[in-house]
Amino acid sequence: MKNEMINKILTTLLVITLVGCNGEDSESETSSDTQNTPKEQVMALETSGAIPELERGTAIAGTDTNTNGIRDDIEVYIDSNYSIVFQHAAAMQSAKAMQAALLVDTTNIVAVKEVNRKISRADHCIYTQFDGSNNSKQPAQVSQEIESITTNTKPRLLAYLAFSKALDGMSWAMPEGDSCE
Repeated sequence: MKNEMINKILTTLLVITLVGCNGEDSESETSSDTQNTPKEQVMALETSGAIPELERGTAIAGTDTNTNGIRDDIEVYIDSNYSIVFQHAAAMQSAKAMQAALLVDTTNIVAVKEVNRKISRADHCIYTQFDGSNNSKQPAQVSQEIESITTNTKPRLLAYLAFSKALDGMSWAMPEGDSCE
């Protein structure tokens, strides 16, 4: 469990590094027309569809116009990448749990434990709905993708790290049975 958390954090940090903290361009413009700034490279990748177009504002919560607990940009990503109903539902459950982790009051240990229970249930659900067969993704890949797109800015990553720190030293049981909502 500890190695899995470290791998997730490192993956997230890699994504943040590639994106450039909050899209701020710290490099000066180059004289060469062939070299793009990191911000321009990210925009080109988003335009090409290689990476999802994500909200990169400073607000941790982001925009959730339908108030379902999932950022609108993540909902669009899930809608376009998971067309099988039960896999779509599992990804949405995971996104909602991850969003709750960013927004929980980390000084309220009861609330932190409840959010962690939701994340555990969502991860268990993903592992029951994705098996890598029939061209579906591996469950670990789905879980890491949801985490990475949820923590796509520096403030969001810091909020998630604060949540993880609040869990430091705790143990919990893995859910059994059907954990899908």
